[in-house]
Amino acid sequence: MSSSLTNQFHERLSRRGRLNAALAAGTILISSASQLQAQMAPLTPPPQITVSARGEVQVAPDRARVQVGVETQAKTAAAAAAENNRKQTAILTAIKTLGIPTAQITTLNYSVSPVQRFDEKERRVLIDGYQVSNVVQVVSDKLDQTGPIIDAALANGANRVAGLDFLVKDASKARDVALAQAVESARRQAEVTAKAAGGTLGELLEINVNEYERPEPRPMMAMTRMDVAGSAPTPISEGTATVSVGVSTRWRFVK
Repeated sequence: MSSSLTNQFHERLSRRGRLNAALAAGTILISSASQLQAQMAPLTPPPQITVSARGEVQVAPDRARVQVGVETQAKTAAAAAAENNRKQTAILTAIKTLGIPTAQITTLNYSVSPVQRFDEKERRVLIDGYQVSNVVQVVSDKLDQTGPIIDAALANGANRVAGLDFLVKDASKARDVALAQAVESARRQAEVTAKAAGGTLGELLEINVNEYERPEPRPMMAMTRMDVAGSAPTPISEGTATVSVGVSTRWRFVK
């Protein structure tokens, strides 16, 4: 065979090999693309039931928190502060006389602000004086001291009762009971829903527990010393406190 024919033969073989390789590569690419597309196809989630529930337990409070204060007003800030300090000192002394430790008395707020008015004639804001406010918080583990604390404060110059609430020092046991109630309630609701939809309830897929809620402070109207002068002791009823726990759940629905 001549060299020319030999070269043509080898060239044809080379072309055929390159063509086969290209076809094979194309097949691999198409196969890989199909597999990738199948992997990226969204999976249809199983039918689910979402339920939220709450459990509540009523417990007897064992701690009282009282917020009492005094507001004074004078032409100058110094005069208003001096009068406020004198009254607040008398208030704290009277409260401590009841056996309340100093560590259980906390200053919540102390403020000095101008007393302003708009003068129509001069068309500007004028300052008529200054007001000083001092509010303290008293915590007691003896609930029968709540009324006497308020009375002692008002009798010695307090003219504001900013808040009164009853707390539970250790609510962990009540929280556990409320949590169990919430989960059981969620399961019961999910079972009823599944049955009504023509199926049954499957396994629990997800559960989230919300923080339990402590009783909110119960605000009281501000009272003046004249309101209680010569009156009977302030009656206080602590009632019950509510410990509440919420859960949100997801369950599988079996058709």
